Amino acid sequence: MKRLSVQIVLGVLVLVAGALLLIQATAVATVPPLIWAGVLLAGGATFWFVFFADRPSWWAAIPGAALIGAAITMVMELDPAGLGQWREVPMLAVLGVGFAAVYLRDDERWWAVIPAGTLITLSVVTGLAEAISASVVGATFLFGAAVTFALVALLPGGANRRWWAWIPAGVLAAGAIIVLFTAAEWFTVLTYVWPVVVIIAGGVLIWNAVHTHRQRTRELPVVRADNSPHD
Repeated sequence: MKRLSVQIVLGVLVLVAGALLLIQATAVATVPPLIWAGVLLAGGATFWFVFFADRPSWWAAIPGAALIGAAITMVMELDPAGLGQWREVPMLAVLGVGFAAVYLRDDERWWAVIPAGTLITLSVVTGLAEAISASVVGATFLFGAAVTFALVALLPGGANRRWWAWIPAGVLAAGAIIVLFTAAEWFTVLTYVWPVVVIIAGGVLIWNAVHTHRQRTRELPVVRADNSPHD
C-alpha cells in the first residue's frame, strides 16, 4: 500500500469518526460502542501497517497501540460488572507494547524503554490493585520502575553509555524494599526475599569465579613444543 493510499484510509476513518460524533451530538441516534471500537481498531491497524511497511515510520507504533488499546477498552466497558473493572489494564499494556516496538525497531531509541516499562508496570499494578494491599501495590510499581531503568542500562549499548540508569534503578529498588519492610506483612515478605537474595549471591559468586578463571587463562603465556615461550 502506497503512502497516498494510507493517507486516504486515515482520511476516510477520520471522516467516519466525525460523522459519528455529529450523529451523537445532534441526538439523531446513539452510536453503539462496538461501532466506535471498530473505527478505533481500523485506525490502529492502519498505523501498525505503516510501522511494519515503512521502517523510518517508527512513530506509527505509538498511535497504533493507543487506538487498539482504546478499542479493547470500549469493548470491555460493555461488561461493567465483569471485564469492565479492568478496562485500564489493556490500554496501559498495549500502549507499553507500542513503545517497546519503537525500541525493538531501532535500539538507538533507548528512551522508549522508559515509557514502555512504566506503562506495562502500571497495567500490572492496576490489575492487581483489588487483590493485594496498597503497600504491595506501591512496592510492585517501584520494583517495576527499577527493572525498567536496569534495562535501560543493560540493553544493547547501555553498558558503556547509559551507566547513569543504575542510579535511579538502585534508588527505586531500595524504595520498594523499604515500602515492603515497613508494611505489616514484612515478615511474610522476608520469607521470599531472603531465598532470592541468597540465590542471587550464589550466582554472583559463580559468575565471578568463572570470569576470574577466564581472565587468568588469557594472561598465561602460550608455550611452544620446544618449551620456549611464544613472543
